[in-house]
Amino acid sequence: MAERRLPPPLRFLLAARRSELQGLEALSGTCELVVRVSALVHALQKERGYSNLTLCSPQDRLQPALAGLSQDAVGVEAQARQFLDTHATDSSHGASRARLLNCIAFALFRLDELPALRRQVRDQSVSADETDSRFTQVIGSLLAVVFEAADSALDPGVTRILVALLNFMQGKELSGQERACGVMGYTAGFFTDVQKARMLGLAANQRRSFDTYSQYAEGAALQCWERIQQQGQPVQRMRDMAQHTSSAQRVDGALAELWFDLYTARIDAMREVESLLAQALAQQCARRIAETRQELDDRRLLLSRYADHASGRAPSMLYSVQSRIVDTPPADGVGSELERSILDMMREQTLRMQRTDDALNTVRGALDEKKRIDRAKLLLISQYGLTEQAAHERLQRAAMDGGLSLSDVARQVIGQLGGN
Repeated sequence: MAERRLPPPLRFLLAARRSELQGLEALSGTCELVVRVSALVHALQKERGYSNLTLCSPQDRLQPALAGLSQDAVGVEAQARQFLDTHATDSSHGASRARLLNCIAFALFRLDELPALRRQVRDQSVSADETDSRFTQVIGSLLAVVFEAADSALDPGVTRILVALLNFMQGKELSGQERACGVMGYTAGFFTDVQKARMLGLAANQRRSFDTYSQYAEGAALQCWERIQQQGQPVQRMRDMAQHTSSAQRVDGALAELWFDLYTARIDAMREVESLLAQALAQQCARRIAETRQELDDRRLLLSRYADHASGRAPSMLYSVQSRIVDTPPADGVGSELERSILDMMREQTLRMQRTDDALNTVRGALDEKKRIDRAKLLLISQYGLTEQAAHERLQRAAMDGGLSLSDVARQVIGQLGGN
């Protein structure tokens, strides 16, 4: 029986399921975008690392390697842009989709700045510090796309993987920033007090990001990260060494390349974790879409049969909410039991949606924390005219001095400067 011939309550019951299916199909496309953004971020992190090392080195021997990495990043960016052109310009699905599209627009604006920066790096007309900052801005805009994708997801299982991926990418990005800071300090032969504080802050924030990742990740992706952590002793020893340097206690500048190589191997290993998360994301989306399609087909068949019975077009047969035939038909041809079955179906769908909302609220705790920190930074930028990095470092210092988490400090800043 065609859906349009169903009574209105049943048509809307099916429409609710179709809406869920459409939302999952849109979410699947968003997840594919996230995977492509993850690949682009990794390519840019590699390019930033070699750009930094090249600018800190007096020799040109690294230029060929850097040129190859730049070309790789350009290719990955072209693939991401092609995907956006063909899949990601749909403006439906409300305000959350609008926020995601706005983040994409900002990220594309930042990406448009890269060709000029690459020319400056090639000509060595820009400092390593500025290059690091500008690459970091581009990568930050791409991470914002991942955040909005996670915040707009309406399936708890998909959201959980997205939250894990977002926090892992944040930790990996902080690792890239620490690598750059270490190259500059070791190249100079010592670390200033400001550089030491930044190294400590970056390491602490990595731990927080990776701790959150470990709360939400599972399976092969979590096991892979645990193996990487077990191999982190060489990097930790060089972190400790950096804290004991000074202008009077210098180290060999050649250690910059050793630090870079050790940290690059660590960051490259992290890419495997991102790949495993991407696989888990694709599998979860495919599974949920298949389940929802099957449920929609089952309900369409059941409700069509119900409408046939109710209109007298078919013999009296009673179906439960699980589509199980009850052998003895009711005397009236429809029966109060059948009506109760339909009501049970509606109640079950309402309860399932409520359970989904509850699960989403639980898994979005990490996203709410990031929103709080970002709001606190914006308040500091507005109140004191700070840069985004300076605002973040102020929050870091306050957290370290007070023995608090960044989220707790952000809550205090919002209370003082934001009213509530």
